[in-house]
Amino acid sequence: MFEVRDLRMVRAIHEHGSLVRAARVLGIAQPALTRQLAALEARLRGPLFERSPRGVTTTDLGRAVLTDAGEILDRLDRLGRHAAEARGDQVRDLNIAAGAYIAETLGLVAASRMLSLYPRVRVRLVSANWAEVPRAVHEREATLGLLDLRGFEPEMGDGLEVERLRPQPGVFVVRPGHPLLGRAGIGLADIVAYPVVLIGRIPTAVQAPIAAARAEAKAAGRTHAAFPALIHESPTVALRALPHSDAVVAVTIAIAAPALRAGQVVALPWRDPWVSVHPGIIRLRNRALGEAEEAFLDLLRTADREGEMAASAWCDELGLPGDCT
Repeated sequence: MFEVRDLRMVRAIHEHGSLVRAARVLGIAQPALTRQLAALEARLRGPLFERSPRGVTTTDLGRAVLTDAGEILDRLDRLGRHAAEARGDQVRDLNIAAGAYIAETLGLVAASRMLSLYPRVRVRLVSANWAEVPRAVHEREATLGLLDLRGFEPEMGDGLEVERLRPQPGVFVVRPGHPLLGRAGIGLADIVAYPVVLIGRIPTAVQAPIAAARAEAKAAGRTHAAFPALIHESPTVALRALPHSDAVVAVTIAIAAPALRAGQVVALPWRDPWVSVHPGIIRLRNRALGEAEEAFLDLLRTADREGEMAASAWCDELGLPGDCT
């Protein structure tokens, strides 16, 4: 009566609440999905979903099917992984979506350490703006998501498990010889008066104090007109803009550390606890993880502990507070 593709279809429609979104996730045309659903409902002699202009609602019959469908599909996925591991002749993908600040620090460290431990696992670490990560996990483009949890809204977390990692302190960095380095007692308004390089979307907790400081700088008649002056989704790459301008880049200490050590950038002597990133891991609730996923998470937690110690040492060396809010 059931085929595996039927179970995947029912689960996708239920999770996404729309035939259009489910078809996109499953990689098939919506008319084909509609026909497949109609054929299954005919075999079951009842509707699985109630349609409306706002989407679909799962019926009692649909919920009955879903009760076992998730477990069956997870078992089939595990069986496929175990068979591939037993054959030893198949490379599998581990897909991870991550906000850039975390992808370029903890994510890359853990992914690199996976290479020698799991040679038959291809780690695909996709760096994106943190706001795009929940969608990638919901739509099963990624098994694991890494992002700044300060921007993680309650509605994003429906059906997801969340694990918090240690906060990462951030700093504002500039080129050696920048005009701000010769001034005493600088504040945030002084910093944001210069061209600022940022990612395209930042959490509200970061937006509010920056907006207030921008207003203060503007009132004093000393602000760069465009804000951000330069948008780039890779904070590591953004550091390369500093030698060519008086720009300021906001980065975590973990990202700035190599350039600080080499003398290529200088940390400004100002920091508040909100200048930080609060990393977290998200994944679909009740979705079983394979050996490779569990191993990656263990490596990520180890990198997290190491990163906290390294950032604390840098804060002490720079004479900056290391607390994060």
